[in-house]
Amino acid sequence: MDQPSQAEPASDAEVFAYMQRQLRSGRVKPAVLVELTQKAFAEVSRERIVDCFNKLDSSLLKR
Repeated sequence: MDQPSQAEPASDAEVFAYMQRQLRSGRVKPAVLVELTQKAFAEVSRERIVDCFNKLDSSLLKR
């Protein structure tokens, strides 16, 4: 589904795209996005997830 295969770590682009999809869906608030992404991409470090979060367009975060 939204989760990558467990064989190799997800790229930053995949993590970024996942975060964008979650915010655009309107069901996920920015405050819980990092935690949700950590659960979906357990093999990705928190630092990489936070970096992707910081790159998100501010218009997505103000919804």
